[in-house]
Amino acid sequence: MAALLLSLLPVSGPFAAEPEAPAIAIVVGVGSPIRQVNVDTLRELYLRRQRLWSDGERAMPVNLPADDPVRIAFSKRVLGRLPGDLEAYWLRLYREGVQPPLVLKTSQAVCAYVAVERDAIGYVPLDEVDRAACRVVLVLPATAE
Repeated sequence: MAALLLSLLPVSGPFAAEPEAPAIAIVVGVGSPIRQVNVDTLRELYLRRQRLWSDGERAMPVNLPADDPVRIAFSKRVLGRLPGDLEAYWLRLYREGVQPPLVLKTSQAVCAYVAVERDAIGYVPLDEVDRAACRVVLVLPATAE
């Protein structure tokens, strides 16, 4: 009887443990002049409302693919919406000549890119930071999604 009752319990919902989103490192290249960044600045950079760094150089944010779990977590935490929710936004900006952030396929590609592009900024799981190529300027802590 107990087994029957247990089989009727939902496997998801409030009783199931929510998966934990990883800690996300915001990274720049080791030679970058950027020393720190906050979530508000990240939001402005990734929505392309801010396109220059304080020194006047062009900011170059890079994304992971839209279906990457780290991008989804980053988008929720920093932009307050999912990547797919921004399609109309990017279409409108594209018509105005504003390009969305570059998309790179892997965390390794993000680290390699920011290592050679002085004004680039990206994000990767904290445990995948290539410390020889990148410097962490902010950590978004792990959270239950």
